[in-house]
Amino acid sequence: MKKFASILLIFLFAIFSAGCTKYAKDEEIQQLNNLKAETEQLEKEIKAKEQEKAALQNEIAQKDQKLKELQAEKEKVQQRLQQIK
Repeated sequence: MKKFASILLIFLFAIFSAGCTKYAKDEEIQQLNNLKAETEQLEKEIKAKEQEKAALQNEIAQKDQKLKELQAEKEKVQQRLQQIK
């Protein structure tokens, strides 16, 4: 019987400590608003970083193309030097 009474007491305590309303408290609403603002800020940062990444990838592609062109030119110059010798 004591075990049943203690379980009942714990159960009642859990119910009353959870609150009697289904609506969010002002504090919880403020926390939610803060989290939403933080999420929006992080999404903006992600978008900016993705744009930065795309720009860097484009720059890498351009430099790779220039490198290939210069290597081809170097090959031509070396072939001409060998022909001269």
